[in-house]
Amino acid sequence: MRADMQADPSAQAEPAAGEQVVHHGAGVGSTPQWKLPDEGWGRKSADAATLHEPQNIREYVTMHQHLKVGGGTRLLDVACGAGLAVELATARGATAAGIDASARLVAVARDRSSGADLRVGDMRDLPWADGAFDVVTSFRGIWGTTPEVLAEVRRVLRPGGLLGMTVWGHVKASPGAWALRPFLWADASRLAHQAAMNSLGKPGVGEQLLTGQGFEAVRRVAVPFVWEFADPESYARAMACTGPGYEAIQTIGEQRFLDDAAELAAQHVREGLPLRAEINLVGFIARNPATPGAVSSFLAEPVELSAGASAAYADDEAELGYVMTATRLWAHDIEAMESLFTTLGRVTRTAGLSVRDRGILVTAATSTLGDSYCSLAWGAKLAAAASDQVSAGVLTGDDSLLDERERALAQWARRVAADPNATTDADVRPLREVGYGEAQILAITAYVALRVAFSTVNDALGAVPDRQLRTSTPQAVLDAVTFGRAPAPAAGPDSP
Repeated sequence: MRADMQADPSAQAEPAAGEQVVHHGAGVGSTPQWKLPDEGWGRKSADAATLHEPQNIREYVTMHQHLKVGGGTRLLDVACGAGLAVELATARGATAAGIDASARLVAVARDRSSGADLRVGDMRDLPWADGAFDVVTSFRGIWGTTPEVLAEVRRVLRPGGLLGMTVWGHVKASPGAWALRPFLWADASRLAHQAAMNSLGKPGVGEQLLTGQGFEAVRRVAVPFVWEFADPESYARAMACTGPGYEAIQTIGEQRFLDDAAELAAQHVREGLPLRAEINLVGFIARNPATPGAVSSFLAEPVELSAGASAAYADDEAELGYVMTATRLWAHDIEAMESLFTTLGRVTRTAGLSVRDRGILVTAATSTLGDSYCSLAWGAKLAAAASDQVSAGVLTGDDSLLDERERALAQWARRVAADPNATTDADVRPLREVGYGEAQILAITAYVALRVAFSTVNDALGAVPDRQLRTSTPQAVLDAVTFGRAPAPAAGPDSP
């Protein structure tokens, strides 16, 4: 066994498919620098696609869930490798694209997803138009050594679009840190570069980079990550087909790498169970800000306001000091909006909902729907009625600060908003158990459905959350709302 097998694994990190450990510059000979990762990652593309990439499936699924990837989402995966993440996004209904430096891995990705727009290229020069995507993902493909990629990501994201990226976290403290040790068998210069790559997972570092690159609502999320292998030999093959594995092979030779890796894994064999390595992984969700001067919705305001619309404008000015984007949108038929809210008032009284109850129902439902407008507006109301932490928790799916009755409300609201056809009597039971009668349960459900309907109209017609929400909403709530359309930019010095 190699003498350095017990070296500190936190000194390096494994690059994703789009990044091999090479220094920036012209590359080797006439080969452009961005093409060099194919040497390590592409040389055993079938092994990489079948032995290594499936180990990342928890990572892909978790981030797609956070990003609310679904039907109609236009998604780009940067450093897409063999395209498993693209395939999974497509399975969720997304229209997917991907780019990777390895032509051999992209060939596998195209075989898996023939309908996706998959290209070989440099992630520092993305070959798509401005604003082409709703979501951009990168799974350990953007590092501390490639910050310039983020400018390109922002360019191809629509205003309000989301970036989801992952990086290694505190690897040294991970139960499965042993599984990364073979990558330390590379020479010292490559290990030093990998340490620089891996800096984004440190507390505050990734957030600072993303904010500095112009992203907003940056949020760090925990991502479950586990490598599992049938036996030491399959583990060794999976490590050998990676970019950093190839660099270690260049230092010690392929057969020695395979032998030493298998010997290392043999120490972790469990009878009747797969080899298992849990490794700390960090996810970041960040939003591309709205464009200054962008219209507040897809509809122009009526040239002449009806008496009802004029009254609604005056009410907004008196209560808020400005006219809401939603009011301007609904001014085309203000009576329809008033009818909706009259019905909301009726079911609110039937159900006996307090402001705090309504805040929980709205934030749980609209965050599930992916509507930022009502999530921000009602997130602020819930923060005032409860606390900033309660509001942020409900928005991110954490109900630990709610009591039993409130948890029942939040969970039911999410079920109704997510898929009303999938609910069962068991989903209704918690509402009965906390004391709600049948008429109240109907009223609660109608309240959620009407709020979803209101949000759906606003979102479909491009209603941008009012810029005033940036300053009137608690920071914890702003940080929790990393989905949907971005609030309008703050007014400049020349704005009225």
